[in-house]
Amino acid sequence: MTNIKSLGDIDGKTKQSNKFETLETIKTFPEEVTKIIDVVKDNIDTIVFLSSEGKLYQTTEENYHEKLKAFENLPPMKSIASGNFHFLALSNEEKPRVYGWGDNDQKQLGFDSNNDDRVEKPILIEPLKDENIGQICCIGFSSFFLNKTTNILFGCGDNHQGQLGKPEITENLVNIQKLHENVANVFGGHSDHTLMTKTDGKLYGFGLNREGKLFTFLF
Repeated sequence: MTNIKSLGDIDGKTKQSNKFETLETIKTFPEEVTKIIDVVKDNIDTIVFLSSEGKLYQTTEENYHEKLKAFENLPPMKSIASGNFHFLALSNEEKPRVYGWGDNDQKQLGFDSNNDDRVEKPILIEPLKDENIGQICCIGFSSFFLNKTTNILFGCGDNHQGQLGKPEITENLVNIQKLHENVANVFGGHSDHTLMTKTDGKLYGFGLNREGKLFTFLF
């Protein structure tokens, strides 16, 4: 995308009234930002943008910035993902590294926090530093990390509906653990269910199936 467009009033906060009738270009990025390649949002209107330079920009409805500043002291990023209240970013390095921030109340960032459950800035997810992670995915209060070399899927966070595909775990998976093998891709379904394809080309689903959302299970 060379221009991200948005409907909203002039202070950048989306409201039910006083909306523009036409699309307006967001002008909150520094002049050197020539292209936004991805944008994700959580459930409390925190928005994260990824530029073609690999920089991360963030704004919220409550804290609007006239000119956004990129997160500092980070390597260039190549992909981002958002859950209900947390974010992941994958670095654009020869050996990619994974960063996470946002709420950690369901241990979706892969560690047990004793005091503050919210991480305000991206931090390195240490348990994955030796893994060749090629894909990240957030689903609700859960996080997934796919090693594209070994096709092993790792994960952490909420599993109360089996959305991690580990039926023996009924509560939060605090530490990042190996979940599944021979995984080609993982996809966000809803906050309580997950889809993935395996290297044999078959599609699998797990998690909440209250209204028949899933047609096959990996249990």
